[in-house]
Amino acid sequence: MSRPRPSLSESLKAVAAGPASTAVSPPVAVPEPCPASAVPERSAASAAEAAKPPVTFHAATRVGKKKVTATLAPAAHKQLKHLATDKGVTTEALLGEAIGDLFEKHGLPRVA
Repeated sequence: MSRPRPSLSESLKAVAAGPASTAVSPPVAVPEPCPASAVPERSAASAAEAAKPPVTFHAATRVGKKKVTATLAPAAHKQLKHLATDKGVTTEALLGEAIGDLFEKHGLPRVA
């Protein structure tokens, strides 16, 4: 017969209470400091370059556009993907067309 599994809460309490014995932990190796002559000096330009935030990539086709997210039922998502494949267009193009139709329905100019 197998023995029962230990209680997680009891194990966590035992760890939080601290070590049961007073064993000495092994010493931790500390790296030697690097001599100042081995560290190359940075120019003002490279220091400014390092301070800049990283540049993120944006596709040229998406410059000046905003993302919109929608949650669809799996069947609707599948149907949208199939329609895009059948028409030979992207789902993004179909959604843009649908949003344009929605604007027209509500008397707004089609901008999508």
